[in-house]
Amino acid sequence: MARSDVSDVIDLIYAAALGEDAAWSDLAPQLCTMFRAQRVSLGAPDRSGVIRYMLGGDNEYAHAYASYYHRVDPYRQRAEKIFRSLNGATLHAVIGEHIVPDKMLLNSEFYCDFARAAGFRHLLGGMLGVRAATPIGLQRDAQAGPFDEDDQRLLLMLPPHLQRALQLDERLAIANRTELGTGALDMLAISVVIVDGAMRVLHANAAANRLMDGGRCGLAMAQAGPYPGIGGVTLHARHPDDHSTLGKLIASVAMGGAGGALRLRNTRDEPAQHASLAVLVSPAVSQFLSDMRDACHVFRGAATVVIRQLNHALRPPPGLMSELYGLTKAEADVALRFSGGATVEDVARVRQVSLETVRTQVKTILRKTNAASLRDLERIIAISSALLPAES
Repeated sequence: MARSDVSDVIDLIYAAALGEDAAWSDLAPQLCTMFRAQRVSLGAPDRSGVIRYMLGGDNEYAHAYASYYHRVDPYRQRAEKIFRSLNGATLHAVIGEHIVPDKMLLNSEFYCDFARAAGFRHLLGGMLGVRAATPIGLQRDAQAGPFDEDDQRLLLMLPPHLQRALQLDERLAIANRTELGTGALDMLAISVVIVDGAMRVLHANAAANRLMDGGRCGLAMAQAGPYPGIGGVTLHARHPDDHSTLGKLIASVAMGGAGGALRLRNTRDEPAQHASLAVLVSPAVSQFLSDMRDACHVFRGAATVVIRQLNHALRPPPGLMSELYGLTKAEADVALRFSGGATVEDVARVRQVSLETVRTQVKTILRKTNAASLRDLERIIAISSALLPAES
């Protein structure tokens, strides 16, 4: 497997989390091709114990697994036990036969009543520690044969990136909505708008109001009728084609669809390839629109729109980087200077220190942040920026 192929998959992981012209469903076929697998799954249990899938949840077997068979899956039971013993640490990639012996698997309810019919014979899996035990599994049928150590080493390259992407997904309230009320939404630096199926605005946080104030982007909120208040303002895109696509996506989510992402042009004349506003539409949850004490569930008839300016870099302060990753003040300053594509030479020149000094600091920064490269460090900085409070 070429390193460029792995890099492409890693890029797709972050694009799916950020909603930048990609969705989690785009990742599944890429992973299946990479590992010569027939199926990939990535899912975590919600509060009722039902599995919510980012990958592999779109067929009858996935629904059967989510509703019952995850409870008797010997792989999952063993992996969760190890996960708890490690206090939530991310597990190494594991070949299925090494965690559940073949004899135990072939005699289990899970295999006899479910996996055999699903064409699931061999497994390569790992566990992510995102709020709860979150397993990723790649499955092959009997004809494809078992996974080997090369597959195991390849999978080991992906968990840190999947972990960060899922944390970002959760923190931005894109896919796994946390218990945030509208007041908490106003504290976010990222723009969030909640609308009904007709694109009437139910809530727009402070960042969204600032973004759309004065017509500086491809979205606008306008008075829809003679009476101000909830439902009296609608969201619309400035370009007619974008508005039509956005409206269909929002209507689909309001009717129970999963949502999706698109890019919007800032003006009617801007070419589609220059669109610089990324929008992700996903289901809303009740606690965005009701008392925080209410039970949290998907709110039918509404959608959440998360908006990001692709040409607007948001950098966290050095203090936040120090708190999150244990960087010294100097290391945090150096790390942030690489945001935007600066080179080691650029940083050394600006800080008026030697190249060797910066290279030594970079090694320490990559180790503390668990970043694979300076490019990966830029992603981490972007993720950390999502923690910034809204401007006053």
